[in-house]
Amino acid sequence: MIEFQNVSKTYKKTTVLSNINLKIEDGNLVCLIGESGCGKTTTLKMINRLITPTTGKILFDGQDISKKDVIKLRRSIGYVIQQTGLFPHMTVRENIELISKLKKEPMEKIHKKTLEMMKMVGLDAEKYLDRYPTELSGGQQQRIGVARAFATDPNIILMDEPFSALDPMTRTSLQDELIKLQEQFHKTIVFVTHDMDEAIKIADKICIMDGGHIIQYDTPEQILKHPKNDFVKNFVGPKRIWTSPELIKVKDIMVTRPVTCSKNLSIFQCINRMKMMKVDTLMVVEKDGTYLGSLHASKLNENSDVHAKVEVYMDQDNIRAYEEDSIVDVLKLVDKEGLSTLPVVNDKGKLTGFVTRSSLITSLSQQFLTGGEK
Repeated sequence: MIEFQNVSKTYKKTTVLSNINLKIEDGNLVCLIGESGCGKTTTLKMINRLITPTTGKILFDGQDISKKDVIKLRRSIGYVIQQTGLFPHMTVRENIELISKLKKEPMEKIHKKTLEMMKMVGLDAEKYLDRYPTELSGGQQQRIGVARAFATDPNIILMDEPFSALDPMTRTSLQDELIKLQEQFHKTIVFVTHDMDEAIKIADKICIMDGGHIIQYDTPEQILKHPKNDFVKNFVGPKRIWTSPELIKVKDIMVTRPVTCSKNLSIFQCINRMKMMKVDTLMVVEKDGTYLGSLHASKLNENSDVHAKVEVYMDQDNIRAYEEDSIVDVLKLVDKEGLSTLPVVNDKGKLTGFVTRSSLITSLSQQFLTGGEK
């Protein structure tokens, strides 16, 4: 864990960071984001002691980094910057292997790792290892920068706006690659960006900063749904949630008071309940709320035995949504199964609500009906 304890940074009379308290859990990708001058890059550079706090402490797993050997500290941390930081007079191989050689690792191990890193970032080792950075495109250079950062297998990797100078297609591709790498290696990554879309796409948690203060530190989902104040709301944008509909959960839009019945109720009683409540479906539940199935009016006709019990006519399939499902996944399920109503259950199988095809479409269409910027 990386922990900032009451960290401040002052240059003469200018306060860049003010009493920062922040915990970055192992294996998380955390994005630092904010307007220019908010202190995000200063925060990043304090982690490898490129900048020293005026007051406060930074801890790695409970140990004060100011007590550590600064050279060893930096060699144990991967670092990727916007300009790639590659040495132009060194080949791609030399750039990737530099830190490992300084650490005097066995050459056989170093060369093997280099080939693994080239494969990891999707570049042909035979084609690119003996080239110089100036012979590569911007996207290729940045891939080499990422390969070098991962080459020594560090627990912590710092990335300072690494993709911001790239064209949109290359940038999107590298964001996707980073997500795949993180899923595979679970590094602790601190990533500075000024792009909210990028942060939402790649981050486990987002730290929004302003004027040297942390304004909100939370998951992308929580920041989009529950901005802490007007600054966060304006920074994020009122319609930003609709750029990531997968973050909108079923529990956010479901009807929370479904009309229910027990499996022992008669069909006659159910028909009357449907008429009274103006619904065409009843959710069948146990006494403790466990979902059993659904009774649809469309399945009943004049030949149905009105004295029979619900369990005779109810659908007992297992098609249901869970509260934490995204509305995108549920819409696909509704379309695939041709459903008009879908029960929603919690992780214990208890009925908590339902969604309909029309409510899903209405919710998704709100992005076109609400005002404000994306």
